[in-house]
Amino acid sequence: MAPNIPARYQPQVRLGRDGDIEEWLATDTALDRPVLVRLLATDASPNRKNSFLIASRGAAAVVHSHLTQIYDVEHHGATPHAILEWTGGVTIQDRLQAGEVIPSKEFLANAAGLAEGLAALHASGQTHSAIDTSAIHFSPSHPAKLGSFGRIPRASEPDMDTVALASALRAAVTGSYEPLVRPSQVVNGIPSGVDTALAAAESGEIDAASLAAMLHNIPEQSTPTPSDGWSWGWVAPAAFLLVTALLVSIIGLSIGATSNRPFLFPATPLDAQTRPTTTPATITEGEEMFSPPTIPDVSLPEDLRATPAVYDPHGGGKERDDDLPNLVDGNATTTWRTERYFSPLSVLGKPGVGITFNVSGSPSGIEFTASPGTRFRIRWASSIPSNPSAWEEIASGTALGTAIELQLPPRKGGVWLIWLVDLPEQGADEYFAEIGDVTFRQ
Repeated sequence: MAPNIPARYQPQVRLGRDGDIEEWLATDTALDRPVLVRLLATDASPNRKNSFLIASRGAAAVVHSHLTQIYDVEHHGATPHAILEWTGGVTIQDRLQAGEVIPSKEFLANAAGLAEGLAALHASGQTHSAIDTSAIHFSPSHPAKLGSFGRIPRASEPDMDTVALASALRAAVTGSYEPLVRPSQVVNGIPSGVDTALAAAESGEIDAASLAAMLHNIPEQSTPTPSDGWSWGWVAPAAFLLVTALLVSIIGLSIGATSNRPFLFPATPLDAQTRPTTTPATITEGEEMFSPPTIPDVSLPEDLRATPAVYDPHGGGKERDDDLPNLVDGNATTTWRTERYFSPLSVLGKPGVGITFNVSGSPSGIEFTASPGTRFRIRWASSIPSNPSAWEEIASGTALGTAIELQLPPRKGGVWLIWLVDLPEQGADEYFAEIGDVTFRQ
């Protein structure tokens, strides 16, 4: 039987049940978009109906890129329901049952973001109270999102939410719920800092905000860590790699690397490599913890023409637009600054604010300066997407007060985004960031 909901929402497919909550995929005919309808059982007790409404309305008041957005909560007739964004319907639990885990290269940013989203929920005075792998939705088309709000509560304290999230994150990357399993030891590309952060959260030593901070401060590891002992098993692969490297070097002298010759491309993503120069003082996620041998440049890299524009999909659309030329004027003393906020962005429910750049070619690197303590993400899209979550995540990091230098993966045309997700406190109840000297290298 179709759910009893306002006529604006046209039910399409019954998806199943989440405990005593029935879920439907529907169409919001007013805005012509898919939505998820969560409908409490008609025979629910008055207390249960009240807890569903309180939890759903509380979550609806918190906006974060890693929390499933709730558009509407109503008590229509005898049945309370909530209308949520449609995330595709695939949960971590679904992926685990299919024998899949979150790829290591996508884990750290999503894990930190989920902890940050939960911290924002806690800061608003709300708890989730029923987190597990079926409450986290994840697909390559959007960041991992915590959802399933309004479930029958299993816990009522924020610290239990954090314990449950850490357990779900461990399962998401290892496929195991066993607390003794250390992710870095069973999954290539997971830094050992993840072990420490999850263990601290699962033991109740830290809250969600501290878990997010620990995960955000872990530099990503893009290559497996070799064992401490010597093994003859490494000889054959090492010899093969050496011969391959020599062949690539010889071939590279006669032909250029293009998208049609992927054999000449590095084996690891470009955003995870260290530039072949001195190691920058700024620590950014997505970079190696070692540097390859320095190869002298025969010529300086060419700068590409870039046109900046404010990107503020969660605000008024303007953010000191008159100062945009300062980003690309080549003058280190001039900057663009965000508006001044009286609280952290996460507390204000604003996922971020940023600057887009239309670049005249295909850049191989980006350099810029940012206020110390600014947390940023580098993103790309073929054109500015209508859905802010549709950007491709390239790299992320925290500015430490020195020039930030990142290599970029090959992308033809499109738009690059410097997305600021956390602004440093510059004074009492005053948060803003300054960005300057943005240069895209050929």
